[in-house]
Amino acid sequence: MRRYVRRLGRLLFQGRFFTYRWRLHAAAERALAEFRGRVLDIGAGTQPYRPYLPLGVQYTALEIVPIPGNDVIASVLALPFASATFDGVICTEVIEHVPEPERALREIHRLLKPQGRVYITVPMSWALHYVPHDYFRYTRYGLAHLLNKAGFRVERVEQVGGLFTMILARLEDVFGALLFKGLFPTKYLLGNRGRVLLASLILLLVGIPLDALATLLDRIVPNARLDALGWVVLATKEG
Repeated sequence: MRRYVRRLGRLLFQGRFFTYRWRLHAAAERALAEFRGRVLDIGAGTQPYRPYLPLGVQYTALEIVPIPGNDVIASVLALPFASATFDGVICTEVIEHVPEPERALREIHRLLKPQGRVYITVPMSWALHYVPHDYFRYTRYGLAHLLNKAGFRVERVEQVGGLFTMILARLEDVFGALLFKGLFPTKYLLGNRGRVLLASLILLLVGIPLDALATLLDRIVPNARLDALGWVVLATKEG
């Protein structure tokens, strides 16, 4: 029971109370199980996807700003590693914040060993964030084009959500911010972590049934899948 509560706490504090993030975690769990050897996580943040890597993987976490627990501070435009160092690279929700995405993908290509794999996620429909360093949104075809130009072979592209999932995700973000602000007095009773937990649980109670409805509507409404929250891509270094 205690282990279950700890796991639930980790999910909530990682932002997993936003139901759209469940899709990103599910995609990572499927893809990263295939990774082996040395793996670099670019833009690792709080390392939310590290648990999906197999045991024995040599993991290195890189961020552009200092975050406790990470290993390297650097930009994806100038990675401080020798060529052909890594067997795999994780790069989630990063490329849209890079002013020169082609250069970033070439740097990732340089770091990978032949037949090394890169796991990338990007948004297609999302609000401005990390302003002013928010430069691009991608279609699946635009991202595949950039990867091919950088020397990768795209193995798999997975769509994240559709029109109704996108609408719900935006509402969750807005409602979550308002809820957290409205629960400010509980900070003095529960502490800040308790306030986050309470807001998360309320958001989950509202979000789970709405997410089920949005998922159903994305499947049955014509053209709803022409929109997307984003894309998950798995690609291999050619050569």
